[in-house]
Amino acid sequence: MAKRHGNEVGNLESLFLRLEELVLANSGEDEFEEAFKLIVAKLWDERCGKNPRFRVGRDEEGTYAQILALLREAAKAWPGILDPIEPALTPEHLQVCVEALMRHKLSEAGFEVMDGLFEFLVSKSSKGAKGQYFTPRHVVELCVRMLRPGLDEVVLDPACGSGGFLVHALNYVREHHGLSSDSGLRRYSSSKLWGFDIDSKAVRVAKALMVLAGDGSANVVRLNSLLLPEMGGLFSVASSGSNEDASTLTIEDVSRSRMRRHKGFDVILTNPPFAGEVREKHVLEEYALSRGRSRIERDVLFLERCVGLLCPGGRLAIVLPHNKFATGTWAYARRWLVKKARILAVVGLGRNTFLPHTHQKASVLFVQRRSVREEPRAEQPVFFAISERDGKNSKGQPVVRSSAGESVWHRVDHDLGEIASGFDEFCRTEGVQIGA
Repeated sequence: MAKRHGNEVGNLESLFLRLEELVLANSGEDEFEEAFKLIVAKLWDERCGKNPRFRVGRDEEGTYAQILALLREAAKAWPGILDPIEPALTPEHLQVCVEALMRHKLSEAGFEVMDGLFEFLVSKSSKGAKGQYFTPRHVVELCVRMLRPGLDEVVLDPACGSGGFLVHALNYVREHHGLSSDSGLRRYSSSKLWGFDIDSKAVRVAKALMVLAGDGSANVVRLNSLLLPEMGGLFSVASSGSNEDASTLTIEDVSRSRMRRHKGFDVILTNPPFAGEVREKHVLEEYALSRGRSRIERDVLFLERCVGLLCPGGRLAIVLPHNKFATGTWAYARRWLVKKARILAVVGLGRNTFLPHTHQKASVLFVQRRSVREEPRAEQPVFFAISERDGKNSKGQPVVRSSAGESVWHRVDHDLGEIASGFDEFCRTEGVQIGA
C-alpha cells in the first residue's frame, strides 16, 4: 500500500505532497491546474486581509462557491495567471483539498519556499520531454552572485520557466542594495525584472511568483524568444492591450512598448532548453550561427539571441550543454562569440546537477558584450572552474549539509560558494568591473 503523506502545519513540503495525493486521488483532473488554482485562491485570500474566506463552508456547494469567488477576484486583479478560472474538481473533492490547505499561511512562507512549491507543480507537466529542466536553485544563485545585478539594471530571462532567476535576482538586489520597502520592491519588480517563455504553464507560475515579489507579473510574457523583428513581429499586439499572441510577438515588441529609451538589457540570466532543433528556413537565415544551414540546435540560437539582446557592456550567464564548449563542431560558434563578447568565466557543473531528469553534463558561460568598436584582444584571461560537489547524489536527491541553513544555497552541500569567491578575486586581480 502506498504511503499516505502527512500535512503538518508550517511544513509546506508535506503540504505539497499531500495536495498532489488529494488532487490525483479519484479526480482524473490535471493536477497542476487544480492545485495551482487552490494556491492562487489561498494567496488572494491572504492578500485581501479580510475575514478568511478560504475555508470549509457550511456544505460542499458553499465551499465551492467561496473558492470560485476568490478565483474570479484573483483573475481580475492578477490577469494572465488563471486559465481556466473555474475549479474542475467536484465540490466534494474540492472541500477535501481546501481543508488540507486552509491551515497553512502561504504568504509568510517566503519566495524560496513558494518557488519550490511552484517548481514542484510544473515539474509534473513533463517539461523534461522538451529538454526544459528546472535549474537547481543553488546554480541559479551562483549565476546571480557572479553577475551581481544592480538596483538600476534591467534583468532578463528569455527562457524564464517558473521564474527562478528573476526571484533570485530580486533577492540579491534586496539584500545587497537595501531594497526593503513594499513600494521599492514594487517599483523594482515592475520595471527591472523581465521574463519570457513559450510554455504557458511556466509563464503563469512565473507571473504568480512576481505577484508575490512585488507585482511585477506584467513583465512576464508568453512568446517565442527566438523570433526576431525581421520575421514579422507585430508591434501593435504589445501596445494595444489585446491578448498577446505568442506566435507573432517578439521581445523587441514588448521592450519598445513598455520601456522608454530601451537600448538593451543589462543582465541576462538563463537556462534555455537543451533539446530540439530549429529547421524553419526563415528562422535559420536570420541568425549568423545558422545561416546557410538546414538545421541547428536550439540552445545555439539562444546564445546568439541573448548576446544580441544585451546592451554594450551588458552581462550574460547562460547554462549550455558541455559539447558547446569542447567539440570541434561548435568551434565556429565560439569564434563568433569571442568577436561579440568578452568571455569572463566558464563553470563546469557536476554530472548529477540536473538529475533526476537527465545526466546531461552542462557548464555555465559568463560573458560581457563588447561595444560596437571594441576589438577582441589576444590575451584576455578567462576564469575557469569545475564544481566537484554538485549538491546532489546519483539519484538526483539533494545532499544536505550537516548544519542546514534556511536557504537552498546554505542547505545543500556544494562548492559553488568557493567558485563565486574565486571569481570575485579574479575580477579584482584583472580589473574586471562587474555590477554597480
